[in-house]
Parts: sequence; structure tokens; C-alpha cells
Amino acid sequence: MAVLFHKMSPQHEPWTFAFDVPVTPVIGSLDNRVEVITAADEKQFVHGSSVIATSDGLLATWYRAPYEGAHDAELVSSRFNGSTWSPQSVVTDSAQVSRDFGITIKSLANPVSFRRSDSEIWLFFAASRLSGWATCEIGLIRSHDGGRTWGHAERLQASPFLNISHLTKSVPIMFSDGRIGLPAYHEMNRKYPVLLVLDQSGRVVDRRRMGSGGKVGFQPSIVPTGPSTAIAFVRRLRQPQSVLITRTSDGGKTWSHSAPVDLPNPGGPISAVRYDSTHILLAFNDDPLLERNITLALTDLEGKAFQRVGVVARMDGENRKSAVTYPYLIASAPGQFDIVYSRPLKSINHVRFSSAWVQQRMQPQTAQQR
Repeated sequence: MAVLFHKMSPQHEPWTFAFDVPVTPVIGSLDNRVEVITAADEKQFVHGSSVIATSDGLLATWYRAPYEGAHDAELVSSRFNGSTWSPQSVVTDSAQVSRDFGITIKSLANPVSFRRSDSEIWLFFAASRLSGWATCEIGLIRSHDGGRTWGHAERLQASPFLNISHLTKSVPIMFSDGRIGLPAYHEMNRKYPVLLVLDQSGRVVDRRRMGSGGKVGFQPSIVPTGPSTAIAFVRRLRQPQSVLITRTSDGGKTWSHSAPVDLPNPGGPISAVRYDSTHILLAFNDDPLLERNITLALTDLEGKAFQRVGVVARMDGENRKSAVTYPYLIASAPGQFDIVYSRPLKSINHVRFSSAWVQQRMQPQTAQQR
């Protein structure tokens, strides 16, 4: 085991982020674009969506199965050209991943797309060996034509101990030397966030536990705020339900204890991106009990003061089957943002909004509403 740990751990690479301060001009429509991506007659369980900006629009991915955790799960994609979403296309399925891995895979979940270059897209995903997500390992499948065709799936070696109980959910980050930081989490027995560090070939070379031990939460969304600093928003496990935050000041090598902030949350994931030189924009379920809505908020780079901006999706009354879950937020262009989310058992949905919409909603009379 010591040999495996030694091989995984880089000795000399710099622990600094590929730090970029976005320029966010106040442009765009004051009306949001809202639409359903999945087919109107979709009857299967659809969930765990992600989205990425491509050279010609957007690429959304999610998983589909007869029910959550079913044997015959598929990873599915759809393309957006700025006006319409394409018919969905199957990227891979449980049977094909089993053949690629050389082991039996029961189900698939949580595809996370990463644009490696103009034409190369990496898609990370969770692959479950048995019942329950605690037996997952992380897979990687690559496209060299912008997501139109895909190669064989590969296994990421995230742990020397049977390589199980690691899952994906959030947007990857970059290090200054070209390494990739993949936010992940451990599921078995103790749920906690993890930062996996991959070299430029996609091999895991380091693994850093986040949140300083214990059952501290999972599904971290990491936002670099400086060359060596970053903040991670973490999905909480237990009551009282609120958003958790952990921070690093040494490029991700070590992370502070996870601490709650003054934002309620029913235990749903948080998705965050850098908004401008002084703000982070996050999407979260703004309710202590149910995933009733997806709300946007702005915070400073320390995550100490929060200002709600507006609601982009709502549950239908008290119908829990229409809960709005798993937001995944990206900045797709200067002044343009996209969110995908799911209404489990129903649909994958898309919202596009502008920085002009954000700035309009930031007026004092709106910002002070709680």
C-alpha cells in the first residue's frame, strides 16, 4: 500500500491554481431563457446533469435509468446551438462500461464534463459495482470531436483500497502546471469531500481530503480565488441544514474545518463559479427542508457575506415529485451563465441568464429581501 501511495503523490509540482479573474460586462437580456432538454415523453429516471460550453454552443450530459441505481443505466448527452437542443444521444451504458473496465458495473451516475481543448472533452462519471452508491468508482471517457463520438471508458485509481466509494458531481478546476483538480467525495461509512489531482494524461497523482475529517459533507464545489487560495461549498449531511464552507490557502494541499454559513439548505448540492474580481456566484436550494427552489446568491471571495439575487426554478406547489434538484452552474461566455438541473422522474432542464439580469436583481430593495 505504501508503494501505491508513493506513486500517487507528486513530489515537486507547484500547488498553485490556474488563477483567472473573469471580466463580466453587464450585458444581455433581462429575461431568462427557460426550457426542458429531455423529450416530452421521457418515462425513465433522469438526474445528475452537467453542462459545458463548446465551440458551437453547449453540451449537456446526464444519466438515465428505469429507476435510480438500476442495472441498465445510460449516460446521455444533448447539444445546444443557441436556439434548440438536439435529440439526446447515448454516450455509453452500464454494459459497455463493464466491458471497458473488465469488471461488472451495475449502474452509472453524475457525469461531469471537462473541456480539455477546443475539440477534446473529458467526461468523468460514477460507476457503481453493487447496490448503493457507496461501491462507486470514477470513470473517464474521452471525446476528440467535441462530444460527437466517444472512446472507451477508463478507470481512475482514486484509492489503493479496492478503488471504491468515490463519486463525482462538480466542475473541475485547473492547476498552474496543467494538472486537473477533480472535486469528488467519499461515500462509504463516512461521507467527506475529496480533491483528486490528475496529471495531463488523466492519471490520478494525488488525493486530498477536504474539511478536516469526520462526516463533514460531500459534493464540494471549488472556486479558486487566488493563486493559492480557494473556497469550497459543501453539501451538508445532517441537521441543522445549511451550506458548509471549507477553504485552502496552500493551493489545495490542506483544507480548513467545514463550517456552516447563513444560507439554509435541505442537504442539496451547491454549484458555484467565479463571477467577477470580488464576487462568487452560487446556485443552491434556499430552504431548510425541501428542494423547493433554485436560488442564486452572490458572496465575497471569503464567503462571509451573502446577497440573494433571485430564483431561477421552483417546485410545483407542494408536489415533491417536481422538486428542483442538483443545480450545475457555469459561466458559458462573458456576461452569460447557464444552469442545468433535474426534476427527478420528469426532466432535465436548462436556464440561461445574463449579468444584466443579475445586476438588476442586485438593487438594494431586492438584495435586502431574505
